[in-house]
Amino acid sequence: MRLRIDLICTSNPVIDMNSSYHLASLFYRALQRSNPHLSLELHSTPGFKFFTFSKLMVENREFVIEGDRMHLKNRNTHVFFSSPRNEIAAAVVSGLLEKPEISIGGAEFVLSGIKVMREKEIGEREKFVTLSPVSVTTVVEEGGKKKIWDLFPDEPRFYENVRKNLVRKFRSLHGRDPEDEELEIRVLNAKPKMIRIKDTYHRATEMVFEASGSRELLEMGYKAGFGERNSMGFGMVKAL
Repeated sequence: MRLRIDLICTSNPVIDMNSSYHLASLFYRALQRSNPHLSLELHSTPGFKFFTFSKLMVENREFVIEGDRMHLKNRNTHVFFSSPRNEIAAAVVSGLLEKPEISIGGAEFVLSGIKVMREKEIGEREKFVTLSPVSVTTVVEEGGKKKIWDLFPDEPRFYENVRKNLVRKFRSLHGRDPEDEELEIRVLNAKPKMIRIKDTYHRATEMVFEASGSRELLEMGYKAGFGERNSMGFGMVKAL
């Protein structure tokens, strides 16, 4: 299920740029209110959470960035949310409707509407644009110690790690292997981004890309997100 969540800022319109973390917290609180058992499952079970969401989007892109703050020139905003598990999206809707007054990064908002979006039927070749940047990592050894290293599209491992991640998501959700595990990605445009989640910075990539191969893997990326850290607001895409 794919949602568009419309919000109107009702207080001083200055938002902490750590908004992905604040939005993730918002969705978890909504889940807790409407479906505590599902919320506990997502919190306590290691592995994929099977939801993703976009950046906070300001109408007409009327905002100014100053340091670590976003100043809204337009108080109308929205965020997109997606999950291949309809019960997660439904619980988010119920939780938000139950408490429509929302705090995001030091600014106050009120829920003005939620729309269930029509999902595109995904085929074996699609063109996507990211609504939140794609995070892909690998493990490297440095000074005898292992560390997490963020990957970019100019590194071959980026593409293989995206593919393997989608295969693992599919197995976890469906309990079986996809019929086809092939996936080819061709990046048409890419822009590196540095995203702060609490006190940690993650390097990720906003991009437009073409993907072909397994329809099941493409659909998983479309619904659950491409790359890693999806439930923290990475990897949501729009099909063009």
